Amino acid sequence: MKPVRFQFKLKYLAILALAALLLGNRGFRSLVRNYREYSRLKSEKAQLEQQRVDLEKKLAEISKKPAIEQAARTELGLIRPDETEYRFPAPKESDK
Repeated sequence: MKPVRFQFKLKYLAILALAALLLGNRGFRSLVRNYREYSRLKSEKAQLEQQRVDLEKKLAEISKKPAIEQAARTELGLIRPDETEYRFPAPKESDK
């Protein structure tokens, strides 16, 4: 049986060696940093791909003629040359 003092020293020596390996090795720290950057870029890529798909769907929707007319009417307030637009003021608080 090993003495208790020897086991105690061996445990701390192993912990110290492991800490020196993990903290003192620049290659390992660089590997961890690169892995984190890779994970961040991977999630950003997924978000951008989803955004691209959404924009392609929106472009396909807008490319249709009725959608263009609807957008021109609602967003720009345009009307056809033969149409008449009637605008009514919003009711005042005292009229309610």
